[in-house]
Amino acid sequence: MQFVHRSAAVLCALLLVVAGCSGTDLAKHSPYPRETLDAGAANSADENGGSTDEGVPPGSVGTPVSAEFSGEKLRATDVCKLVDETVLRKHGTPAELTGNNFGECSNYMKDKAGKSLSVTLAFRSSSALYAKSDKRIEGLKLGENVLEGQACFVSGVFQDEPPMDLTAQISYKSENNCEIGRELLSAAIKRVKAGSALRTNPKGSLASVDPCRAPDPAVVEAAINASGSNVLEIPLGLPTCSWSSRERSLMLAFQQVAVAPRKLPGDKTVDVDLGGGVTGRKLDESGSAFPSCKIEWTHRDLGAGGAEVARLTTSGSKEVQYDRCETVTTVAKALVAKLPRG
Repeated sequence: MQFVHRSAAVLCALLLVVAGCSGTDLAKHSPYPRETLDAGAANSADENGGSTDEGVPPGSVGTPVSAEFSGEKLRATDVCKLVDETVLRKHGTPAELTGNNFGECSNYMKDKAGKSLSVTLAFRSSSALYAKSDKRIEGLKLGENVLEGQACFVSGVFQDEPPMDLTAQISYKSENNCEIGRELLSAAIKRVKAGSALRTNPKGSLASVDPCRAPDPAVVEAAINASGSNVLEIPLGLPTCSWSSRERSLMLAFQQVAVAPRKLPGDKTVDVDLGGGVTGRKLDESGSAFPSCKIEWTHRDLGAGGAEVARLTTSGSKEVQYDRCETVTTVAKALVAKLPRG
């Protein structure tokens, strides 16, 4: 089998067998976002890091622009320590920082008038358009995605292929939400480069695991490659990876949740023994318009009801006949046996 690495943009555009792409889908809201390659307010090298310098640093294919942005380093980064609360206090009253997922941190604060101002920093899959940007923020290619007067995504690209970036998402009904995003992103990039937010992840934590390297390649091939075609492997940010063949897809996502998965009255999940004392919750949607089967399980208890969760999904069009739940169960059992334990 040959694993072919492709970007998330290729995945979303070409592979209908994947149920969706990671990140917030603001395109479902009105008005539609406007992709910009030039940050209008970043036309000079200022405290926000914007620059119009020519000769942007060459992009990186398969590797990040510097060692500080390697997957190993980013998985050992406390994203909440990248958030400069001095910047937040300039614009209002910060709330408590919330590390609500791997590679993300949010602050749901109020501005000086008491209006909602939500901030999220996240390492994520990037837009291929940003790789063409001639603007920079702290040396990284700069891209912006704007919902006029509602939200702004400001991104610094640290890897071209597959495209990856650090994004400041500002959800705020204001015309200066992109300015706030640039300030936060500039400070965050400086902290990544300085290594000031590095931490030691707990033993057995999924925070340290590359989801694309977690399953045995032979198990992935057996699960989705019935025709001998190439398997496309697509990392979707830090905690998610997808594999797709001509007929089927498989997606693995690691997540940190405030409430561990549990069976609720009326839900359609079925408990399944995954071995090693681990019980998964299986959801069979083989009868849906786009048939799929999903298994999720608690990998590590975080206390106070929280947990680290692993989630596997396989899907394919109705024309593709295979036992989706048997397939995803086989992969899950093999993965449970491989994942680190505390």
